[in-house]
Formats: sequence, structure tokens, C-alpha cells
Amino acid sequence: MEATSAQEKKPVRHGSKAKPGEVSARVLFTACACLSIVAVFGIIGYILYGSIPAFREIGFFNFLFGSTWTPTYDHFGILPMLVNSIVVTLGAALIGGTVGVFTAIFLAFWCPDRLHLKYNGKNAFLQKTVALINKINLRTIFDQIIKILAGIPSIVYGLFGLEVVVNLLSNVGGDGKGILACSILLAVMILPTVTSLTKNALDAVPKQYYEGALAMGNTKAQAVFRVVVPAARSGIISALILGIGRAIGEAMAVVWVSGNRVLFPSGLFSYIRTMTTNIVMEMGYASGLHRSALIATGLVLLVMVLIITLSLNLVPKEFKGKRGEKVLRGEGAQPVAFRKKGHLSMAAAIFGMVCAALVGIILATIVIYILVQGVGCLTADFLFGEQSVATPTLGPAFLATLELIGITLVIALPLGICAAIYLNEYSKKGSKFVKVIRTFIDALAGVPSIVFGLFGNILFVTALGLRYSVLAGAFTMVLIVLPTIIRSAEEALYAVPMPLREASYGLGAGKVRTIFKIVLPSAFPGIATASILAIGRIIGESAALIFTMGTSFNFSGSPAGAASSLAVLLYVCAGEGLFMDQAYALAVILLGLTLILNLIVYFIERHVRKKR
Repeated sequence: MEATSAQEKKPVRHGSKAKPGEVSARVLFTACACLSIVAVFGIIGYILYGSIPAFREIGFFNFLFGSTWTPTYDHFGILPMLVNSIVVTLGAALIGGTVGVFTAIFLAFWCPDRLHLKYNGKNAFLQKTVALINKINLRTIFDQIIKILAGIPSIVYGLFGLEVVVNLLSNVGGDGKGILACSILLAVMILPTVTSLTKNALDAVPKQYYEGALAMGNTKAQAVFRVVVPAARSGIISALILGIGRAIGEAMAVVWVSGNRVLFPSGLFSYIRTMTTNIVMEMGYASGLHRSALIATGLVLLVMVLIITLSLNLVPKEFKGKRGEKVLRGEGAQPVAFRKKGHLSMAAAIFGMVCAALVGIILATIVIYILVQGVGCLTADFLFGEQSVATPTLGPAFLATLELIGITLVIALPLGICAAIYLNEYSKKGSKFVKVIRTFIDALAGVPSIVFGLFGNILFVTALGLRYSVLAGAFTMVLIVLPTIIRSAEEALYAVPMPLREASYGLGAGKVRTIFKIVLPSAFPGIATASILAIGRIIGESAALIFTMGTSFNFSGSPAGAASSLAVLLYVCAGEGLFMDQAYALAVILLGLTLILNLIVYFIERHVRKKR
């Protein structure tokens, strides 16, 4: 839902001309808000420019519908990889979408705030344990589970998929790699997106629908599945669309579990190669026509993702709760089948509980496995030893990641906050210009990381001559984290009470002074949350940084030098299977950083709620 701008909520003051500083500030904020438009067109333009040689030499239709990919003989057809990408995405949507939607339904309607365990014994320890468990808020726990799953880096999912999912599936067929492994892994990755957005859609349905259905004699399960869920279907469809966009653009998680053969799918365990994994595997050594063909693959992927993302605008935003409206008119909402007992609805409710339990088990399995495998690998030599050609250590990657975070935030935070100020403080409700800006922000957020990497490689590494460097990686990461910062900062600004602005205006302060002296300080916790979310994205990113920052074990300390970030170093260590101990140690560190950042965000949000 679009936030209403502060300008719509405050009375307009007449009789005074805007000061030059006010005008300049507005122009600056507007320019920052338009940056997303420039970025999207820039990405499309540069990727298209890099694709022209391939389309000219190969032919667009030969490239798109060709079934052979052999760079040695200049045969470049991506149809098998295109089909594979669609197949694994549909599989992920089927598995992850189903589990995510039913998990959201459980969280919205059946998840208790607290357990009410009873213990009548005299054991003091058990009494304290039961009392402590009863204080735990289960909704909060599940919310954190969803957020942690969303924050785990793709490369950690890839390692887990390689070592756990593939080994489990190998007991069923083949060596475990292939379509099914990719679909399961991607399903887990889109679970947080589908679950959180579906829950938001369910919470937005008017309570009268649910209460009216109960008042008409329906069971709780019937009221939920026959009234509330149909009313929220627009939001649920949007959640599934975003999940599909997330799955089709994923690269690093599936590169180790797909089998990496350019073949059409022939079974659940057939080896495949998707468009994203093809770019990851071959871009490092490609040149000439081969390089252009890989960029053209990225262009096809980009167009597909943008179509998926922009299709959200076609989903109706209003409620389609015709059954709920009938309930409010007193016409009843009994299901046609199982009218008296509602067996089908109750079975769906139980399935939702099972799905919620499955989500918790998935997170516990990932965390426990990574900790068991990796804690013992956190040796002093790896953590504090000097870098050598033979063995990688943590120091260079940690320093490079810190520099990457610092440079990215120094650029992205001011741009994102200024864009959020325009959208919340200056924009008019219903403005077509603002709708265009929001659409491009959504489009920028949906661009796959691998496409950002191609764009960064073409523009920053090659055209601007930065080569592989922390600077090139940071400039690319600015574009990646900008939508997150804009959205979070806008929500923080919107949450600032309007009377604070009115009081400032009443004391004679101008709009800009009010924004910087009153609004931004009041919104600081939300802006801090935006910064932490951006840091988490930077730490976990790997696909975009491989093509902009490099994969070097060594780092001179200069931002102009090539280096591996923590996530990229994990990919390099595990890629050939030569440094698996270091890979597991890095997985523990990345997982630990994810948990810490989520805890920080939780305590900031808790502090804000208490303050309000």
C-alpha cells in the first residue's frame, strides 16, 4: 500500500513565496527520487548495448530458440536454459508458494501469542522452565524465523543444498542433483517473501468479514478459508508473483545443485543449467562473442523479471471479498460441501499448522548443520593468520567487506533518504509522476543480482576503468540496496506524527528546517533499521560482487584493489571443494552476522513500539 505523503496531511500555507533554499532542496529530493528511473534505464541500456554483437552475429531468434550452447564452436542457443529456468521456478513456486501461503494463514489466525503449559509438580527447575516457556511470544518467534530465513545469504543456502539436500535426494534417485534439488532450494528461499506478504494481505482484510462469518454460524476454519482468504487473494497473488521473480533470478544457491549441463529437462533428477548459473560459470573467462552472448542471456533474464515485477500493477489492489460482503448483508457464507462440519476447511487449517512447523524445522536444520560443521573450523589460523597463496584466511575478506559496507552506505544512505523525503513530504497523493517513481523503485528492487553484476562489470569495471575493485563493487551495491533504504526510510518518515510538523510550522520554521530538525531525528530508529537491512544485503551478496569486486584471496587495503568479500570467499573456497573447512567457517560467520543483524533490528523495532 502506498504511504500518504505528509503534504496531503498538513494544511497548505498561502501568502508567502518559497525561499531559494526551499526550492533547491525540493529539486535535490526530486532528483534523488528519480534516480531509480535513471538506474533502471541505465541497466537496460548497458545490458542491451553489450548484447548487440551477439544478436547481430547469432541472430535474435537463433539465440533465443537455439538448443545448442558450445562456445568452442560459436554455437549459442539458450532455449534449454530458458526452459530449465522456467521449470525450476514453477517447481519452487508450487512448493514454496503452497507452504508459504498456508504458513501465513496459520500465523494470522491460529498461532497463539503464548503457550499455556501447566506443571503441578514440585520440581523448582521445571516450574521455572515452564514459566519461562509460557512467557515466550510465539508470534514473535515465528516472525523472527521468517526474517532470519530471508536474511540468510544465498551462498549459504547453496552450501546447505550441496551438502544436505543433494545427499538426501541421492537416496531417492541419481546423485541428488537436478531439477528437484533446485526447486526445493529455491522454494525455501522464496518462503519468507510469500509468507510475510501473504500475512500482510490477510491482516489487511476488514475484521468484519471474519467476525460476520463466525456470527453466521461458520466454524473458524470456514470463516478463514471461505471468506478471508478469497478477500485477500489479490495480495496473495502479488506475494506469489514476487516469489517467482525472486526464484527465476537466483544464481548462487543453485549453481552447485543443478548439475550444470545444457540439456532439456527429462526428469526430476536430470542435470540442468539455468540462465543464471550459465552466466556465473562462464563469465569469468568469456571474451568476444561468447561474452556478448552471456550478456544477452542476462538481458533475456532481465526482461523476464521486469515483466513479472511490473505485472504486479495488473493485480487489483482493492478487496475482492464478495463472500464477505454477503456475510455483512446477512446472506450467509456456508460452504456448499461439508456444510455442517466443514471437514475440508479444517483439513486446510491443520495443513497450515504442519507448514508452519515445517518452516521452523527448516531453519533449525540449516542453523544446526552449519554450526555443527563449521564451529570446529573456526581456527585461530583462519581467523587471525596471515594470508598465503596456499590457504585463504579471514582477514583480507573481512577488511574488504568493511570497506565495501562503508563506501556503499556513504553513497546510498543520503540518496535513499532524500528520495524517501520527496515521496513522503513533497509528493501529492494520486500523482502519476509518483506512481512512475514507485514503479521504477519496484523494478529496481526486482532486478536479479547477476544482472547487477553484468551491469557493474560493463560500466564500472570496463567503461569507467575501475577494474575489479572494492569501488566497482560498492557502486554496484549502491543500486542494489537503494530500494531497501528508500522503502524503509519512507515508512519511518510516515510514522512521524503530523502534530510535530504542525508545531514546527507554527513556530515559523520552514519545510526544510522542519524536515531536518524535527522529522529526520524522530525517524532515526527507522532509518537505522534501513541501514542495518542494507548492511545485511551487502554482507550476503555474492553474484554481483564476483563480476565487479573480484575473487582474489589477497587485498592490499586500497578501495581500488580487487578482493573477495566474505560471501564471495565462501563461494571460491567451496567451488572446487579444496577449502571446505574455510567454507564452513565462513558459513558460520555469515550466519552469525545474519542473526546479530536481525536481533538489532528486532530491538530497534521493539524500542520504537514502546516509545509510541
